[in-house]
Amino acid sequence: MKSLALGLVFFAFVSLSDSACSITLLKSGETHCVDVYNNSEHPMGSTWTNHKCVKCTCFPGKMKCCNTMDRATPVTRGCTVKYHYETCTFEVFHPKDSTVKCLYRVFKNIYTA
Repeated sequence: MKSLALGLVFFAFVSLSDSACSITLLKSGETHCVDVYNNSEHPMGSTWTNHKCVKCTCFPGKMKCCNTMDRATPVTRGCTVKYHYETCTFEVFHPKDSTVKCLYRVFKNIYTA
């Protein structure tokens, strides 16, 4: 019974770690935020979207970042997802047969940054 409870707790943390938004607390006195993907610095009050389609806003004391790109999971066997980070879009296709219509589920990212 203990292992079942431990397993449920573990899976709860896994699902939380894949959330659409995160908040990073800043050290006292910080005057800018640092994007964790490219180490670029951004002043307080600024908002930017980085090369991984993550939109961040720098607030006094914290930085909030949210993934802006929806995620897809293929339903049709053999299909794959390709993410286009330049446009924050994706396509689902069958790599061996372009005539196959790929069905997929979309997981929308709903955020407020």
